[in-house]
Amino acid sequence: MYHPYVLRNDCQRAHAIIVPRRINRKVGLAFLASLCLIFLYVTVIVEWGDNVSWIPHRLLHLSNSSFLIPLADGKTVFYTNYKFKPFMPKYLLNNPNICHNIESLFFLVMFHSAAFHFDQRKFLRQTWANKDLLRTHTMRVLFLVGLPQESSIQERLQKENDQHRDIVQGDFIDDYHNLTHKGVMGLKWISENCKNAKYVIKIDDDVFVNVFYLIETVLPVVEKHPRHIFCYTRENNTVARNGRHAVDKFYFPGVRRLPFLFCAGPFVLIPNAVVVKLYAASLRTPFIWLEDVYLFGILPLVTGNVSLFHLPNCHEDPNNALECFSSKAKCDILAAFAWDGKTMFSLWNYNLRQYNERLWRFV
Repeated sequence: MYHPYVLRNDCQRAHAIIVPRRINRKVGLAFLASLCLIFLYVTVIVEWGDNVSWIPHRLLHLSNSSFLIPLADGKTVFYTNYKFKPFMPKYLLNNPNICHNIESLFFLVMFHSAAFHFDQRKFLRQTWANKDLLRTHTMRVLFLVGLPQESSIQERLQKENDQHRDIVQGDFIDDYHNLTHKGVMGLKWISENCKNAKYVIKIDDDVFVNVFYLIETVLPVVEKHPRHIFCYTRENNTVARNGRHAVDKFYFPGVRRLPFLFCAGPFVLIPNAVVVKLYAASLRTPFIWLEDVYLFGILPLVTGNVSLFHLPNCHEDPNNALECFSSKAKCDILAAFAWDGKTMFSLWNYNLRQYNERLWRFV
């Protein structure tokens, strides 16, 4: 039989040994968990890079290498401090023959569309973006989409593409924060499949374009400036750190306002030779999720010898556009928002009525 004192001392000695072991076990488990997280983190970034669309945006900042943007005045602005692997999208839906067998393709209209915007695409095909509309200036249409998160939308999208053959879908989630991926995919697709187009119109799927005004009034100016991008330009924009358009501290650290111009994205007209150069620049320029800033602000500067040309009448409110097209003999609005089918068809019908006596010049 054990003496109580001896038993109490044995328990105290055992507790003194067991407690440190428990502590060491917890430390060891925490250390192993940390190693696993580091291994997973490095594997995802290094091996998969930007081709994995679900990687959280903030996880893409690993390198201590900085990237500077050359400004027009010979100076530079600090952009970001991380490298990336060039974005090489895979096409889930592709129509590489859209531009083929056309000797003098004048316009390729490239829409940034959402996968579920079935009605918007239908309205566009039935109005100003009908690929067979223009006789004098041949036009083809391309809709860029990402991957929807609902299988039923993907099935409908497949059927739509089977009918029209004008959709290109990338292997990234169709999300507002992936618009840069969508834009670079479009640049890549054109560089591979549509070098014969003279001009590319990058546009959103909720925008109406006065194609007759474009041909009559804007093109003569465009043809005199082959190294320019034509759009509604913005300057001195605040670098947002909060809100919907916020970018984190890794981009433009210490910069309060962007020291360069960029295009507001709803309507951008680009000579095709410039498109190829923009895509080449994207292969060496880290992404920022703000597509307008990246595609038509940063990439032209990285490309060099490409300037922006301001078009004041291609960013109009739909109400102003309806009033202009319905009341004037000739409305000088080039592009306006049309957020629903009724507005799109109203603008189109007013537009046709204005050009009724001159349509023979175009169609």
